[in-house]
Amino acid sequence: MEMQQTELRRPRGRKDHDGQGAVVKLEPVRERIVYLVGLYRDSEAASTVLAEGIKDIAEKAGLQASVVRKFIAAKAGEKFAEKKRDCEQLSLLFKEVGE
Repeated sequence: MEMQQTELRRPRGRKDHDGQGAVVKLEPVRERIVYLVGLYRDSEAASTVLAEGIKDIAEKAGLQASVVRKFIAAKAGEKFAEKKRDCEQLSLLFKEVGE
């Protein structure tokens, strides 16, 4: 009896813009899974190379790796000006208000 209930239950799909449950279709996943797994592995490798590069540059520059990483992320993103302004304001507070 329990086996039949499990077999009859289907997982719920994503909801569309009307809030209706989508029909689960596995064929798109089957068609692209090898490609997506490859991308995932490539992203892991790139992440490792990036981390090592940031650490190396930070050591050579005498900076903290976390600061270099944040700068790289801001430079690569769309919010560079916003991040720069945040840093300037934070710097001002440290200089003028102090501890």
